Amino acid sequence: MILSGLFKNNPEPEDRPGDGPLFYSYMLQYTQIDEIERVQIMEHIKLVIFDMDGLLFDTEPVYYRAFKRSAEKLGYEVSFDTYLKCVGVTDETGKEIMAGIYGKNAQILQVFDHYQEEFKKIIDEEGISVKPGVEELLDVLDQKEIKKCIASSSARETIEKNVKVTGLENRFDFYVSGLEVKNGKPAPDIFLEAARRGNVRPDEAIVFEDSRHGLEAAVAADIPCIIVPDLIEPDEEMRRKAFKIISDLSQAAELFRKS
Repeated sequence: MILSGLFKNNPEPEDRPGDGPLFYSYMLQYTQIDEIERVQIMEHIKLVIFDMDGLLFDTEPVYYRAFKRSAEKLGYEVSFDTYLKCVGVTDETGKEIMAGIYGKNAQILQVFDHYQEEFKKIIDEEGISVKPGVEELLDVLDQKEIKKCIASSSARETIEKNVKVTGLENRFDFYVSGLEVKNGKPAPDIFLEAARRGNVRPDEAIVFEDSRHGLEAAVAADIPCIIVPDLIEPDEEMRRKAFKIISDLSQAAELFRKS
């Protein structure tokens, strides 16, 4: 693996104390490598895996509005901080998180059966905004003949609708929905499935994410992850685990131009 070459002074997983085989992956110190080494890693990338909400499209604030409206109809006031706990995960995992907060029999769990309807109403009225740098990065990846996919916790129907509405339906090689794998983020399943469908090894892929759950999934899959913050400001742990943190995807386009 490319990464093991750059971190050759680190012990192999079985020689590390702590949490077993995944410990090595989680403790990769990207903060210790310079820009030349980052470019060397990116020179070998054959597949770019994109999250969708909050990364490609400015949809997370819309989802919060939809979630909040649905909760209010059930008599609940959901704070923004509470909503953030569910960002980047499947609805099933979101239900588990909310059950832990409100109780497993709480009515608010019904929100997950209805908030998508509210979301669709909003985007039908207001449309969907594409995040800065998306098309620039896709153009660069096309020039370099690097494969591209979307790996989102959302349903395939939602992915397909969003790319169609924004005119990006022909810009990706394939999609992977969180409903198509056994375990949603932060488990690695969705990114490992993306690598499998893209016919690449994990070290030949890179993930773009905006959420903590997405970063954890990428790290667990042993795939480098670039964070583009949206609703969540990266803390020290996220900064340590991320391959790089950038402000928008235009910066990612420049990274690929250099590689």
